[in-house]
Order: sequence, then C-alpha cells, then structure tokens
Amino acid sequence: MRVPVRSSLERIEEYKPGKLVKGAIKLSSNENPLGPSPKVIREIVESIGEGKLNLSVYPWERKEEELKDEILRYIGVGTARKRKENIAIGAGVDGVLDTLVQIFIANDAEALIPVPTFSLYESLVKIAGGTPRYIKRKWGEDFSIPVEGLISACNEKTKMIFISSPNNPTGNCIPEDEVREIIELVPEVMVVIDEAYVEFADSSLLNLVTEYENVLVLRTFSKAFGLAGLRVGFAVIPEWLAIYYNKVSIPFSVNSVAITAAIAALRDKEHLRRSIELVKRERQFLIENLQRFFEVYPSEANFVFVNVSPAKSSEVYDALMKKGIIVRDCSSFRGAGDSFIRITVGTREQNEKVVGALKGISL
Repeated sequence: MRVPVRSSLERIEEYKPGKLVKGAIKLSSNENPLGPSPKVIREIVESIGEGKLNLSVYPWERKEEELKDEILRYIGVGTARKRKENIAIGAGVDGVLDTLVQIFIANDAEALIPVPTFSLYESLVKIAGGTPRYIKRKWGEDFSIPVEGLISACNEKTKMIFISSPNNPTGNCIPEDEVREIIELVPEVMVVIDEAYVEFADSSLLNLVTEYENVLVLRTFSKAFGLAGLRVGFAVIPEWLAIYYNKVSIPFSVNSVAITAAIAALRDKEHLRRSIELVKRERQFLIENLQRFFEVYPSEANFVFVNVSPAKSSEVYDALMKKGIIVRDCSSFRGAGDSFIRITVGTREQNEKVVGALKGISL
C-alpha cells in the first residue's frame, strides 16, 4: 500500500528542461555559447591538485564569505550601503527561490505572478501550500505588466509578487518607475525581481534594495557566467531578511567546487565581457534575419521570442528537431499560447543554421 502524499502535489506539473540530444544544436535552455571561463576550469583543477579544495570536507565558511565579497565588488556602483548580510547564496536561482518562498508562503498565502513567465514560481508556491494567482501580461503587444491590475489584485493574503526582468520567455524588462509604484503601494508584500538575464540588458533594478524593505533581487551564475552545471545563484536582500534566510536555507547547499568556480568567474571580467558582447551582437543578427519570416519581439536577454503563427509552436519545434536544432516550445508556459518559440542566442554558425532552417519552414 502506498503512503499518501500531500494532495496539493496533484496540482503541480513536473518541470521539463530543454532537451539534450547528442549531436544537435541546443538552443533551448539559455546557456552561454562560450561556456565557462578557462580560468574557472584551471582554478578548479589546480585547487584540487594542490589540496586547497578538499572534497572530503563540507564547504568552508570562509569560502562563502569570500564569494560574498566578490559579489559585492561585482554589483558595485550605488551599493555602498550593501554588506555581506545583504547577500544570500543558494544552489542556483532555483535554490534561492525555494528558500524565499518557504519564508513567506504558508497555506493561506497567495502570490501574484504575471504570465507568461518562469514556471518555477508557481510550482514553488504550490509546493509550499500557497496559491498562485496569475496576472496576464499585455499579450501580443509588448508583454508588459498591467501595473494597476497587479496592484488591485493584491489583498490581505498576498505575500509575494514575482517579476522576471528581463522576463523569461518574452525578453522584456519592466521600467523602474513601474516597479517603484508596485513596491510603494503594497508595502506589506515582498516583491521578488528575478534578474537572471540582466547582464544582457541595459539596466538593473538592484538599487531598489537599498531604498525599500519589501524588495529583493535575484541573480545567477548560470547564464552570462556559463556555470549552469554547477548551480550557483544569489539574492540581494534587505538586511532584516538575512536571519530568516539563514534559518530556512539548507546547510551547505552550494558545494565547494561551485563556490570556487563562482569566485573565479567573477574575477575574469574579460570572459564576461566577451560573453555579453557575443550575445548582444548575435541577438541582433537573429532578430534582423528572423523578422523577415516571423514576428520577433525585442529582447534584453540571451534569447529571442518568436511568433511562428499561423504554424503551431509544437510543429515548428518538431521540424527543427528533425534538422538537429533544439529550441523551446513555449506552449508549456502558462499564458503564452501555442504559436511561440524561444531561441537561445548561439554562435554565428549556430544562428545561421537556425535562420536557414526557419526560412525553409516558413516557405
């Protein structure tokens, strides 16, 4: 006889990552086409070889402190009031989010989620026993958030609002004045700004954390830094929240190799610069070439959002798969409809193959 599980789990859909097929061009998970910095690999290998990175012991607290120091140096300008107490690290943005949701969401709590967006927000809220409520973005226009509608949807049960900026999968950012309006009009709600793709954008909302007590900003090493396989993320949080984060987070959630890699990645500014420049250059190449056949939306992330209508996204996905190219069928994103695909920006060679394949499909 099976042991009963929580009934709320029946409402949760399993997260489905981008497929990995040997020999195919994988442009479905928004990874760095340059990979990690060679200095990261060298630092890991040398640290293990010299005994500085001992895999038989738990991650050393001093190394976490060193990583937080490097993060503070990286986020830099306008953050004079930020200290290590403002930095919370975890196993990718996913791990940081998991801890934060457990802090704020209980059985009677609700969270507002503008859709389409990253599906993990709603899953974590449901796992915690809360109720996600969805605010539809201005679909078919610029996918901006209807701020007045979002604010009016808040009630005494609303504990969190999730804002992805740049948003996954649409690629657009929310203006700072709109975020300020939300923060100021719902002071008892924690506003979570997910900036996983901000390195590819022209601005950040990080400065808001020093001004308000009900906002935090998420960052990751998985995208621009090329460390998706090591799972390192962090949040810049109000200092009052740190004690609760430390109570709830799993001990040693970020392993020693990942911490060492993240420190080395932050120190290799040249590799980060090359990664960002490649994405911005090749993103424009994709937009200019794909908009000849389909509607392509402006993007400030390392992917482009494409409407392949009148075709179905599943049909285009399958057709590209047969050509050895994997993109993301966005029909799995709540509120995205059935005609959008998301294409990670790759190298010029990869992008030319995508353009050629989609040109053939559009004819």
